[in-house]
Amino acid sequence: MGEIDTVAELQKDNPRLRAVDLRVFADALTLYQEAAKNLHENGAVVAHPRTGTPIENPYLKIQTAKGAVLAKMRMVKCDRVMEMLAAE
Repeated sequence: MGEIDTVAELQKDNPRLRAVDLRVFADALTLYQEAAKNLHENGAVVAHPRTGTPIENPYLKIQTAKGAVLAKMRMVKCDRVMEMLAAE
């Protein structure tokens, strides 16, 4: 399957929402999923790249911040799009 045009797919389920709102949601969703994947693969605590000491995975903050954006945009219907993205 090719890369999904997230905004176009969201538009199908949310025809009355502004394009800018859908773009903000799509961007936040993309970053949220990237962060979630990194956390799944590497965990919440990782080794510092230079010193090797344990640190909080920087993607944890990204996931938290983008999750907050997504939660505030409850009006966006996204179940179908999230299923599509998960299948990639």
